[in-house]
This record gives sequence, C-alpha cells and structure tokens, in this order.
Amino acid sequence: MKARLLVVLLILGIIAVPILPRAHAVTGTNFDNIVVVAMENQNYASVMGSGTGSSNAPFIASMLAMGATVPLYHGYGAAGRTVNGCSAGCYTALISGNDQGVFNGYGCCINAPTLIDSMTAAGLTWNAFCQNGCPRGNDHFPFTGFAGTANSPNIMGSSCCSGQPDPEFVAPMNSASPPNFIWLTPTDGNNMHDNSIQTGDSYLHDLLVGPSGSIGSPAAGSVLASNLFAPGHRTMLLVWWDEYDPAPIMFYRPGLVKEALISASDVYDEYSVLHLIENNWGLPTLTANDAAASPIAEIFGSSIPLRLATSFTVSPSTPLANVPVSFTATTTGGATPYMISWNFGDGSSGTGASILHTFQNAQSFTITETATDSSSPSQTATSSNAVTVSRPPPSSTSFAFLPSTPIVNSPVTFTSTTTGGTAPYAISWNFGDGAVGTGATTTHTYTTAQSYTVTETATDSSSPSQTATSSKTVTVTTPPPLSTSFTFQPANPVVNTLVTFTAATTGGTSPYTTKWNFGDGTTGTGASITHVYSSAQSFSVTETATDTSSPSQNAVSSQTIAVSPPPPPSISFTFLPATPIVNSPVTFTATTIGGTPPYSVTWNFGDGTSGTGTSVTHTFTSAQSFTVKETATDASTPTQTATSSQSVTVVTTPPLSTSLQVSSSSPQVGQTVTFTASATGGTSPYTYTITFGDGATGTGSVTIHAYSIAGSYTAKVTVTDSASPRASVATSVIVNVQALVPLALAVPGNQTVVAGTWINFTITAASANIGGAVSLSAAGLPAGSSFSHAAGLFSWKPSASQTGSYTIVFTATDSSYPSAPTSKSTGIQVNQAVPGGSNGGNGGSGGGSNGSCTLCGLFPKISTNTGLFVVGGLLGLISTLAVLTIRAGTSLERTKRRINRMNY
Repeated sequence: MKARLLVVLLILGIIAVPILPRAHAVTGTNFDNIVVVAMENQNYASVMGSGTGSSNAPFIASMLAMGATVPLYHGYGAAGRTVNGCSAGCYTALISGNDQGVFNGYGCCINAPTLIDSMTAAGLTWNAFCQNGCPRGNDHFPFTGFAGTANSPNIMGSSCCSGQPDPEFVAPMNSASPPNFIWLTPTDGNNMHDNSIQTGDSYLHDLLVGPSGSIGSPAAGSVLASNLFAPGHRTMLLVWWDEYDPAPIMFYRPGLVKEALISASDVYDEYSVLHLIENNWGLPTLTANDAAASPIAEIFGSSIPLRLATSFTVSPSTPLANVPVSFTATTTGGATPYMISWNFGDGSSGTGASILHTFQNAQSFTITETATDSSSPSQTATSSNAVTVSRPPPSSTSFAFLPSTPIVNSPVTFTSTTTGGTAPYAISWNFGDGAVGTGATTTHTYTTAQSYTVTETATDSSSPSQTATSSKTVTVTTPPPLSTSFTFQPANPVVNTLVTFTAATTGGTSPYTTKWNFGDGTTGTGASITHVYSSAQSFSVTETATDTSSPSQNAVSSQTIAVSPPPPPSISFTFLPATPIVNSPVTFTATTIGGTPPYSVTWNFGDGTSGTGTSVTHTFTSAQSFTVKETATDASTPTQTATSSQSVTVVTTPPLSTSLQVSSSSPQVGQTVTFTASATGGTSPYTYTITFGDGATGTGSVTIHAYSIAGSYTAKVTVTDSASPRASVATSVIVNVQALVPLALAVPGNQTVVAGTWINFTITAASANIGGAVSLSAAGLPAGSSFSHAAGLFSWKPSASQTGSYTIVFTATDSSYPSAPTSKSTGIQVNQAVPGGSNGGNGGSGGGSNGSCTLCGLFPKISTNTGLFVVGGLLGLISTLAVLTIRAGTSLERTKRRINRMNY
C-alpha cells in the first residue's frame, strides 16, 4: 500500500512541476556570474609585485596581464573605515558590510543580513564550497556563521573539493543553470596561509587551468575550461586575499574586465568588493560601510584603444605674412606614440606635434595635419583648417632713455620699441649732437649741458621696406656739486688694532677716486680701506674724493680720531690632569688678554725647572705640592708684564674612584638585574660591597639580583682599595622596579552545539612581561574533546549521550617569576539533535546539514535519495494544488460577475 502511494505522489509531482512558472535568469550590469576563490595572509608585493607579477607566483603573473588589480587594496579597511578581528572579521565584512565584532573561533549564529540574503530576495542563486570538511570553520567560511545561511543546502563543505582541479567545485559551472555566485574556501595548506606563495600559486594553477593547462589553454575539468567561462557567458573570477594591508586582489575575465589594469586608487577594501557585487545586480547596500565604499567600477570596460582623432590650433589666430605661426596638434585614442605630419598649403610641409611655419604671402591657405598611431595595423586621422594670412600693419616705433635727467659726461641708455611691419627691424639713431648710433638698445654720453633732439629710425624687412621714426628732446644738465664724507670702525680705536675707513661720495661725475691721509704720516687710496695706528694719541684723518668730470671736481672730508692705549695685560692658566701623577706629563695652557700682542710666556714649575710658550708640558718627579708661576710680556713699548700662580699637588697614584652600571634601570618584579662595578685609582686589588636597597647585599664587581616587590630602590656600591691606610669610595644608582603585567587571555563567549556536530575554537594569550613565553592549559575538558596547549585549538564532537552544560577553564601562564597566571571560562551547552538530521552546529565543519533529510524519519524503509525524490514529488503536488485552487477561485469569480451582469 505504501509503495503504491509513493508511486502516485511521485507521478503527480513530476507532472505538476513543469506547469509551474520558472524564474528567468537575472542579468547583471557588468557580469551575470561571479566565482570567488578566497586566499590568505600575504603581502601584495610578495604575490603581485607592483601589479605586473612576482617571480614568487608565475601563474598569477600570467593572469595579471589579462586582468585588473589594486596594489593599494586595504584588507583592514580604507578611507576611514575599519575591519577588525581578522581572519574572521575580514570574511564577515565581505558578505555583510560589517566585521560584526567577531574574532577567530566565533560560533553560530550572527543575526544580521548578508549579501546572500539580498541575492536570494532578488532571485539570484548561489553555492559555497569549503575544502576538505572546512577545518577552519566560520573563520574562513562565513556562510556557516550567519543565521540566514548556516543550514542552507547550498553549502558544500563536508567532503568537498579534495582533487585538483576540483570536480565538485567545477560541476555547477557546467550545469544548465549555474549559480550566479560561487565561492570556494581552500584549506590553509593551499591558500598561502600555512604554505609558501609558490605552493599557493601552483594550487591556483591546477584549480583554474588544470595541471597540464595554461591561462591561454585551460585543461578539461578546470574552472576556466567550464561552460561558465565559455564565450557568451559573462562570468568574472575574483581571487581575494584576506588579512593584509596592502593585500593582493585580482579580477579576471578578458572582455568584461580591463586587461592589465593596475589601479592607482587607495580607497578600496572589503566593503568596496561587497558594493561592487551589490551594484552589479542592483541590490540594496547592507550598512553604512558598503554604502560609502567606492564599488571599484574602474575595472570594467574594454582596454581596446579608442578610435584615433586629431585636431590642431593656430597661434596667433590671425597670422601675418613673414611672421612665424605656431601649429599645435592634439591627438587622442589609438595607441601612443603618434607621428604628426603637416601640409601648410603653400608647398611646404613639416613634422612634429608642435611646429613653427612662416608664410611669405598674404592670402588664405588650407592646412592639413595627419596623425598616425602606433597600433598594428596603424590608424590615421586628419584635420584641416583654412588659415588666412594678412599683411602686417604699418610699422611704428618709439623709444625711452635712462636716466630721465641725463648729466654731462654720464652715459645715457636709449631703448627702442618697434611694432608692425615685418621683423626684424634695423634701428638707427641721431643723438642731436652730431653723433649717431645703431641697435635697438644703445648708449651715448653728452659732453655739454643743453637740450638735444634725438631721432630714432626703424626700418622693417618687408619688400619694399617700411620706415618709421620717433623723436624726443633730451635735456642734459650739469651734475650736482661733488660732496664726500666717511665713517670709521671701531668708534674707539686702540693702538695696534685695525681701523676700517669707508667713504661715501655723491654728486659730480662718477666714478670717483678716493685718497686718504691718516694723520700719522701714512696715506692710502680706495673707497674702503684699513689702517693700524702704532701710538696712542689723536690723529686728523683727511679723505679727498675726485670725480671724472672735465674739469674734475674735488671734495674733502676731515675727522679727528682719538687712538687709545690697550688695557693692561692679564693672564691665567689651566693644567691637565687636575690631579697630576709623579712621572706623568702635565699640560699647562696660558690665556692672556689686554696689552699688545703678541705675547711672550715663560713658566717656573716650582721644582727648579722652567719653560716657555703659551702651551707647555712638564713632568714632576716627586709627589708633593709645587707653586707654578706663569709670566706674560706683551709687545708694547715699553713692554707690560702680567703673572699668574697656582699650587699644583702631585700624587704617587690617582685617587680612588668607582662607577656602577645596571643592565636595566626599570626591571620587572622577578627579573634578574646585573650590577657591574668598576674602580680606578688607589691601590688594587679592590673589594666591592653592594647593597641593593631592599635589605639584600652582594659582593664582587659583577653581581645579580632580582627584586620581589615593585618600587624605587637605591643600589649602592662601596669600593675599598689595598693601600695602607685603605681608601674607600661609594656611588649609587636608582632602580625603579615595575610590577608584572597581567596576561592577555582571549576566550570565546558561551557556545551552543548540537550533539553529533563539531565545535572548534581557538584560545589566544599574550604576555608583555620580560621572558614572557606563554603556555596554555585547560581544566574541565569534556570526554572526547581535545585541546592543543601549543596552538590553543579546542575541538569536540559531543555524542548523543553528552547533552547538557559544560564549563571549561582555560589558563595562561608565562615564564616570568613570580608567575601571574590568568584564567577565564567558557560555557558549552550541548543540545539533542533534531530528529532526522543535524542542524549544522555552530560552525566547526560549516556543513552539518548538507545531505540531511528532515522527513526521512517518516519513511524509515526508504533510502535518503528516494526520500528526497518523494519530498520533491510532494512539493510539486502541493504547488499544483495551489495553482489549481487559485485558478478555480478565479474562474468562480468570473462566473459570478457574468451572472451579476445578466441580472442587471
């Protein structure tokens, strides 16, 4: 009986399904399908160089030549946006517009809308694949982390994609109705997370074009050999890397994506990729992040050169005969560089984007410019314009002269300005005093004070030539009377020091000759001069200035200068070392001021010896005090003398001194600090005693100590030598001991899991303490669970008998002393599985519901596939009944309306 019922339901379902309306494929603005391969944790330059490829990834380099890339793609957010908690946060941001505050190891489920929800509402289809059971769970496969997609049958993760190429992954691409959105998360052994760039590049090669294929000839069974990438299908491939800044990214599909495009933008991030997909299908944005992000529209379009076009401009716009004309071409499209040629319409030609040409005649000429690009085959574009060349206006000329009030016997500069006619111009001058000149600029000197009529004549180069003249009256005057004065520095000169004299002369006719009489029987010449007086008295200095007029003029200036004697000499001296030692050189250095240099310096060292010189060395042979006397004699007449004396104590050995160094002046509690003392002078050997400031002591020049309490301590070392009597000296340092920093321990929040499904999460810890190597431990682990103390990875698949609540305490301990462990707990609630299949858990495998059958419990004797077939039949029957009911209802309403019309 059951078998007959099943057959009837199946037949009804098969009959009913074809009569239902079918959804039409949704087309996008730039693509109809997108395939995404998610890679991991690499720097852009290491994978893609500057955008043309890297030797680390030769296959990716071959794709870049036919794809688009963004060297400044920001994996952690751009333009003020942020993406945190990566890897997990980068993936959630890509499909939901927000990192959702997650971190690695988060569980299911996030209640937020995603790109998949928007696509489903718009009638778009999708598949998501996670390789080899999805070992990283939600962290690298966000579809199992959101409530709207966690249990979707479109997730393929339990045993997917172990081959290269992956037949399970490629199969939908060869189907009659391929999904609009297809995603693949490879394992960390393939995605460059745990392996080298070269290994990841090889994986992409085998996945996309097959082991024996190439980008130009993909092998059968590979992604790029599938129907989805055949001609006529608008499919884009996106290879995306998470968690780096800048991170690699590549868009590929010749014809859809601009080939060899290297974007210069630095505002793209995960939200930009999301906005790109939303824009393509007209989907609403999900958050303010993707709404604000630029949708990377620049990658789309053809990279084929535009049609060649050219034009040119003429300057001046109204050319004149015999005046150069500038022609400038502007060419666009095609392939650069361009070759530009010209035909000027007067029988002459030229080449170059910018060129000058001079027309000889006044008439109209047709100018033709031809541009040829560098494409193969080349493109050619021409542009023609009529240019009317006019005769130049009549020539006119004028001139100016400087100075505006010329002076006799001083040069006057004349400058002409000529316009019109045909350049160049020949300029001639008549200066009105019988002299003439030529040139646009010329100078002339008048010898008599009176008015002159100056005439300038300009002749152009036209044929026949044109002439223009200009005349002005120039009044030449006699110069003002000559006058002179002088200054001197310093204002109070001193015997035997330089005095600088500076003359200031005006009027008359320059240049001037300046002579000096310094009043001491000496003379000199020049506007600025120096002089040294050898005696202290007053001198009358006379300066005489003579100009170059004819006849010449003289001007005289005199001042009395009082020269003072120098101050009396004074002297002092220093010696090094400050504590001289027997039989060791001592350096004495004198400092003398005042008097008259140079100075003669003599020394009496107090031990019966003497010396000379500003700096001298001397060795004392006995240990005692000596009175050292220095005498300085200046060069004045009569000479002056100054003396200076000091007591110098000479010792047998240098005095005892010590220093103390610490390896760290700000150690942490429990950190070993090395104290290093050193001693000099006195008599070795030395004895070292150190007090650490916390009640502890030590001996020796090098000792170690660890403080157990935070605070500020004064460590003091005392050094005693072996002399008789003994000498002691001490020094100290401040040690500021810092408290230990608590460990940073990150554990996930409370988790819920269904019996029979995996739960995976990672515990992380970090220590800021010195020597803070961290170890992890766990208490209260459920039976059958595992915890990696090194990696911090917790994994558990609870059985049906393990339902209930569990609390696990995780502890992080570093190697500092004393240790300061940190503990946190995580609760896990294990629920009984829903009869008939798993609900997918909280994301360990990412595919807990794949292949399950919710109604299989109703048909225990039938296989899963048969059960699903029956369910399909039932759905078809229900849909058919619904359609028939609607149609019947519609027919009944129509009948009622007919009856009503008949009644009226």
